[in-house]
Amino acid sequence: MANTNAPLPFYSSCDVADALQVLRKSENLPNLESAGYVPDIHLWSPQFKAGNTRVFGPAYTIEMVPITNTSAPKLSEHFADTIPEGSVICISQPENMVNAVWGGLMTARAQIRGALGVVVDGRIRDLNEQREAGFPVFAKTTSIMGAGDHTRASRINVPITMQPNKDHPAVTIHAGDYVVADADGIVVIPKDLLAKVEAQCKKATAIDDQCMAALKDGEGIAVTFKKYRG
Repeated sequence: MANTNAPLPFYSSCDVADALQVLRKSENLPNLESAGYVPDIHLWSPQFKAGNTRVFGPAYTIEMVPITNTSAPKLSEHFADTIPEGSVICISQPENMVNAVWGGLMTARAQIRGALGVVVDGRIRDLNEQREAGFPVFAKTTSIMGAGDHTRASRINVPITMQPNKDHPAVTIHAGDYVVADADGIVVIPKDLLAKVEAQCKKATAIDDQCMAALKDGEGIAVTFKKYRG
């Protein structure tokens, strides 16, 4: 739940996913089948799936390819040197790679560039460095292997598809889409839906606050939901 007068950055990933679910049904938006949820990516820094860390901002997308892919485009600059201030870095890593694509040196550069955090559909490393820096890092898992012999950045600010869970639809992130990431998970808001998501979050969290107050006063779930959720 959230303070109902709060701007969107203070709404949780759960609140945002709920809002996208409502909009998917009310506005018949089949591309929101997943409600923007990117499964199996977790907060690793500053703490593992704990604390009050919450990231909200526009996506800066990076597509990684295997180092053996010589036909894919090559960047003229290192992707870390073009990170926009106030962005959330989103990286797609090829499947079944054992290496990390984000480490402590990347975090140092990202902080200087003014990034808000990083979301990696793949592996990261240098956990102690990440945590000492206090930088928000979200990823599937970790590795001790560097990227150099395994993967490289090919394109930036292009649509990237986060690897689909076999039981979950794939999620495509476009540059400029809004990312909300916290200890509960990751959710992506299409940029053209931001205002509608914020309005729905405000409405829903006000109702949830009423429900929570009633439950703490001893009312039952069924009665409370009927009273406030209808």
